[in-house]
Amino acid sequence: MRFAHFEFDPERDRLGEGPLSEVYKATDVELGRTVALKILRAHAEIDPKADERFHREARHASNLSDENIATVFEYGKDQGTSFIVMEYLAGRTLDKVLKDQLLGYEECRKIATQTTSALKTVHASGVIHRDLKPANIMLLDDGMVKLLDFGIARASNESGITQHGMLVGTVLYMSPEQVRGDDLTKASDIFSLGSVLYHVMTGALPFPGKSFPEVCMGILDGSPRRPSHIRQGFPLQLEEFILRCLRARPEERFQSAAEALGALQAVNASARTGGTEPAALDARLLLPPTTCGESERECAVIAGGLRKDLATELTRLKGVDVALRESDDIGEGEEFDYVLRTALEVKSPHGKLVLNLERWAPDRSRDASRESTRDLVEESDSNEWSLQADLVRTAVRRVKKRLTEFSLTPSEGSLRDKARALRLARHAHDQLLRGTTKHLMAAIHRFRSAIEADRYCAKAHAGLAEAMVRKYLYWDGDTGYLAEAREHAHHALALDPDCAEAHTSLGFAYHLSGQSTEAQREYRLAIGCDETEWLAHRLLGAVLARGGNFENAEPHLQRASTLQPSHIGSFDHLYCVLKRLERHEEAEELARQGIESAREEIERNPDNQEARLHMALLLGRTGEHEEARETVEAALSVSPKDGYTSYNSGCVLAVIGEVPGALDQLENAHARGFYISSELLNNTDLELLRGTPEFEALVG
Repeated sequence: MRFAHFEFDPERDRLGEGPLSEVYKATDVELGRTVALKILRAHAEIDPKADERFHREARHASNLSDENIATVFEYGKDQGTSFIVMEYLAGRTLDKVLKDQLLGYEECRKIATQTTSALKTVHASGVIHRDLKPANIMLLDDGMVKLLDFGIARASNESGITQHGMLVGTVLYMSPEQVRGDDLTKASDIFSLGSVLYHVMTGALPFPGKSFPEVCMGILDGSPRRPSHIRQGFPLQLEEFILRCLRARPEERFQSAAEALGALQAVNASARTGGTEPAALDARLLLPPTTCGESERECAVIAGGLRKDLATELTRLKGVDVALRESDDIGEGEEFDYVLRTALEVKSPHGKLVLNLERWAPDRSRDASRESTRDLVEESDSNEWSLQADLVRTAVRRVKKRLTEFSLTPSEGSLRDKARALRLARHAHDQLLRGTTKHLMAAIHRFRSAIEADRYCAKAHAGLAEAMVRKYLYWDGDTGYLAEAREHAHHALALDPDCAEAHTSLGFAYHLSGQSTEAQREYRLAIGCDETEWLAHRLLGAVLARGGNFENAEPHLQRASTLQPSHIGSFDHLYCVLKRLERHEEAEELARQGIESAREEIERNPDNQEARLHMALLLGRTGEHEEARETVEAALSVSPKDGYTSYNSGCVLAVIGEVPGALDQLENAHARGFYISSELLNNTDLELLRGTPEFEALVG
């Protein structure tokens, strides 16, 4: 069909419709681009107010420039029929997404932030949207949000089309003043924003009702249920943000989207935790007496105190053990790594301190060759105590730098078995991926053995970092393990800046700390170092998918499943992404491949619980409930007392609708120390369990 300078099929290309207009996917034959063509219905043409509203929508939207607002290209008429040309968006409106599933909190936060940001631009231009609702919010396949439909929007200086006393907007998300037909302000949009976000994050309407009057009365009463009473574990600060948006009195809400966005960004920031710990130096250092130069009298006054202060400050460095020696003689067989010899010269108000740091060979024999560095520290101060403090402070910085440099390079005479270290590290990582606590502990032992074989093996330190992140999950969420993971990852990167596995492990630690942006950065750095680093692809795909960016998650998960087909978790994540992209046939074929790959892996390694339980998830998702149940039973028979097995068994049973069994397994996982708190909040596989007393007790 040809309309103006556009071509489309009225049946195949229909994108949506409303009481006044129809929207089609069309080709602009003049510019050769795909667009969304919105055409005013014929019966609406006879209503001058409808035509004026249509024109006003085009005018308002075309004046708004924001990445989260749909772009209007053109407004015109063809044979008396009005039309608007907009950018074509590949995705689904939020109302359709919400019919299918409840979204994870991370994706919800992204939707909330982008929607509020778009509304900030609307308000900054002096416009009130007046019809915020999920049907007017498009969620693209890459996770981007686009605000649509300014059909009843009004600038603050406009009047005449919508008069006082007229109900405008969609009643389910209206503010009390909209229900009453009063004049609207930016605070009215804030109420609607709160209503939309309430629905997005809980899956329920803030003011439900069986009829139009019942909904209106609920809005006017102004008493929505707290989100945490609907969805267990709802973040408190996020709940307070939404409830402030929904306050009945406009002056008690955020007064504009700019104010709301600032508050929301503060909520998001508070949800992130983390930080990195300084790397441990792991050094035993001997500190003989400080010698004096020509100015022996002046030097002697501060030399003893300076040495003690220097020892005290060096001991504060993580991993450094300092031993004071009363002579320059070093005892036979004494265990140490470094000797720091100091020589002081003082000519008031100036002081010079020479630092000679010696690194001893492993056998520590008197005639063994030694590596050494020399640094000169100079300070000036007429007060001898201040001079001493300044010399010590600067000396500690220099010594720390030298110790760090030494720790990253092999000493002369170091015993290194590089081949054995790499072999042990590869074997350890293979064990680590099989899932259970037993495998984790065996992997940690092998990673440490690899480091003993070669303390400069970056891949062994990187692997131990990943193991520590997993230990955080398996041992009650002890954040000390995340700190240790970051230490080993940073140490690996200091040894080899191009170690892809170290970037992956560091990203994994950020990931579990709630620092999604930092995690994505490290995963991308890992892939930049080595495009075949499959785990970085797998984890990056998972982060992107959890944030709603399915379009960009899909190729990473495809790559991970191709590079490492024995890791079935990649197939399971990819299956869920393909379903969200509505590529159902591909998803079913992918599930079949994943199940087959899992069976092959289990035949090779019968104790691989990761393969067995993710196969069970795929079976459950594709409707093979009986086989999924049997697979869970097999997993529990292999590892009946393992927290990882119990947790993932609970997820499978939840997916296939077996609530009591799922709750039992989650309780078993919790009792065995598996850290399930964050997953209880974010894992949408567990939605069926929410609201039960047992699940609420676990969340609490």
